[in-house]
Amino acid sequence: MSNKSVIDTAFKDFEKQIMDMTEQELKKYCWSILQSAIKAREMNPNAHDFTGNLLNSIVVCLYRRRSPVIAYYSSSLVGEAIRPKMRVLSTKEKRYGFNPDYSGERSVYKPTVNTNGGWGKDDAEAFFESYVPKGKNMFDIVVAYTVEYANWVEIQRQTTGILQTQKFAERAGMTFMELKAA
Repeated sequence: MSNKSVIDTAFKDFEKQIMDMTEQELKKYCWSILQSAIKAREMNPNAHDFTGNLLNSIVVCLYRRRSPVIAYYSSSLVGEAIRPKMRVLSTKEKRYGFNPDYSGERSVYKPTVNTNGGWGKDDAEAFFESYVPKGKNMFDIVVAYTVEYANWVEIQRQTTGILQTQKFAERAGMTFMELKAA
């Protein structure tokens, strides 16, 4: 074996060791992000969960060189949704009634965003299985609120918790990766 091949092998082994160590730290970071996302939604005083699907749809995914590594699902930490996602109803059946709803209250709701009528948990799993990060990063972390109406809830009510989760991820990332602010 030539000196060049010995050096190349040593560098590749070292790179793999560093990547494996980084991946382990990023898994812990992703778990913390998921916990923060759940807390941000649950602690928002204006949030209301009718079915529980928005809360159950949150997923934090880790990818290594665009390949899936692991996903952390909110559905593993919160109560199951109480019924499938609501659909926009015909004019004859305008509203859904709950007694109790996911938040434990009696409520009525008229959906304005149509859904596939499935479950938020299933949306989160499908997202992880199908999403491929763009670019050529060594690692990607993706936080997704996968129900069809998540954007609507954030735009109209600002109660998904996504902005608080983003702020947490930015602050915590410095600590997890032991970085110093510039």
